[in-house]
Amino acid sequence: MLSTEGKTGSALRADRRKSASRERLLAAARQLFTKRGYHATRPQDIARVADVGHGTFYLHFADKRACFLAFAEAARIEIESFVHMRLAAVDGIEAQLRALLEALMDYAARNPGVINAAMTDVSVIASDAPEGRGLVDRWAAQWATQIRAGARAGLIRADYDAEIVGHAIVGLLRGAAGFGVRRRARRAEVVDTIVAFLVRALVPENAGEAARHHKLLSGSAQP
Repeated sequence: MLSTEGKTGSALRADRRKSASRERLLAAARQLFTKRGYHATRPQDIARVADVGHGTFYLHFADKRACFLAFAEAARIEIESFVHMRLAAVDGIEAQLRALLEALMDYAARNPGVINAAMTDVSVIASDAPEGRGLVDRWAAQWATQIRAGARAGLIRADYDAEIVGHAIVGLLRGAAGFGVRRRARRAEVVDTIVAFLVRALVPENAGEAARHHKLLSGSAQP
């Protein structure tokens, strides 16, 4: 009979193996979702790339959608951590917008396809997808919160619907980041154009010097 210590060691080894197989599945899912897209990727494809049995996939994920949501959540954490490092020491609306866009372009260049794949609309994946679970909705809500806070401070225009503007900004930055990566020679022009457009759209003319120091973004990523 195994000792208590032996049983504990066996359980720990089993946990490590389970964790390792889940990480391999998520790495494979990331590779396939970014290259093929959600609909062209099957659970058996993910298991094969991860070099685990098909049944192992279902030990970790109820279905492909659950695997995708796990991939998207891991990508969200990674993207937000990457951007946070760029924004932490930056103050001012224009400076933060510039740092954010440059960070997103750098991330997109280093991790091709991840942002677009992770931002796949969950309502397209399943009609019963919980509202607000997708990254677009989450990041748009973050933008809306920051816009309302800026409006209360008199540093962001208050005559917009913050929720609508939040979604519009997420779409704009997503497209701009992709364009900047594809047209590397025009990256500086893309950054200058998008930042100037957003500042003119968001910041009241009478905001003055205060806008140069206002921390619009909290440090989390909001493509």
